[in-house]
Amino acid sequence: MVQVIRKEKFRTGLLLAAMFVQPVCAAPTENPDVEAKFEKGMQALADEKLKSAIDAFQNILNADPSLNRVKLELALSYYRALRYEDAQQLAKEVLDDPLTPPEVRVTILAFLAQVKRDSETYGQKHSFTPFVSAGIMHDSNVNVGPSNANIRIGDTTATLSPTSVKQSANAGVFEAGFNHLYQSGKRVEIGQRTGMLVWQSGGDVYWRKYHDEGDYDIAVASLNTGPAVLMLRHWRASLQVRSDYLTLGGHALGWFNSVNPSMTWQLNNAELNWDALYTRRFYHKDIDSQREGDYVSTGLNFGRYFDNRRVAVTTGARVIKFFADSDQYGYKGFQVSAGVSTDTYRNGSAYARGRYGYYDYDGKDPTYDKAREENEYVLTLGLSHKYNEPGDLFKGWVANLFWERTENNSNIGQLYSYKRYQGMLSLSRSF
Repeated sequence: MVQVIRKEKFRTGLLLAAMFVQPVCAAPTENPDVEAKFEKGMQALADEKLKSAIDAFQNILNADPSLNRVKLELALSYYRALRYEDAQQLAKEVLDDPLTPPEVRVTILAFLAQVKRDSETYGQKHSFTPFVSAGIMHDSNVNVGPSNANIRIGDTTATLSPTSVKQSANAGVFEAGFNHLYQSGKRVEIGQRTGMLVWQSGGDVYWRKYHDEGDYDIAVASLNTGPAVLMLRHWRASLQVRSDYLTLGGHALGWFNSVNPSMTWQLNNAELNWDALYTRRFYHKDIDSQREGDYVSTGLNFGRYFDNRRVAVTTGARVIKFFADSDQYGYKGFQVSAGVSTDTYRNGSAYARGRYGYYDYDGKDPTYDKAREENEYVLTLGLSHKYNEPGDLFKGWVANLFWERTENNSNIGQLYSYKRYQGMLSLSRSF
């Protein structure tokens, strides 16, 4: 939505600029004081200091309400500040003036049409979007187990049971949910700029059903909600509260409740995002009680667009701390990541992502009497194709092909070292 708004604002700015190529572009007055105020307002408008621009143009019109050039600049300032009614009123005043040249009237009419479209699109309203996804996947290591049944514990060799060694299986994957966006129509003024207040909510159910490995079936039911502020063409910020209920093997596993603030700054052909996550983990079974605790992480992610936004390159880093009730399960660590995505062909895109994570556990593992340190390497590849042609049988659906390799290396032996490959083919659609 932010990109659309940016394009429309730029296009409308060109429309108004075209007005002033006409004779109306002459200075609004020969009064030096008014000239100075007008130039000050124009500079503030160029610098996106909308509050200063509005004040400067209003001061001029308070002294002389007949200056149509100033009215048009003030109308543009109002428009960029999301004050659509004020922009519409001023533009109509110039349009109704019999001295306004015909060629300028045409441009004003185009501007008024744009104002009307934006006020209808970004005014107060509700947007409800359900979605569904279904697919099949192969998992080479369902139980996240080591590949070798014989492991060393000190000077002793132990043999794991067959069910403890890695197990592979196919699975069916299903997800359904909804997203809801409430545009309040309220403006938020911060400094020189004006933003839009919205409220984002959603809910979904995710289910992964393994063939012959039902003990590892996963189901997650989630709800989220929270406010967001969109400062168009500059930044956006949100605060989401989320609750996840998890089951494993058809039995209750736990509740995860999270708070997730984030902020994104829009740069020239780039974005910088900061976010933080706090999660309180509750488990259902007593055997998992020592795993309960507080998970905290925060990080930065930078994305840069190339080739008219057909290619995006991202890189990021975050730090992590899990305060578990038992030090055996608590840890601190960090992750670094990089990726690229591209529109590879008509209606199709591809992406590749890599991530490295380091985790240092707080307490000793009782089996090895030593604290764990782990290095994790994750590589993800994907293809996406949207059926968007008139004759497509699945028109409106998106086909996704996903492959991921995970390798985890531990400092205390094979028990915590493993490799895992996951591949999935799915169809998804939003309605």
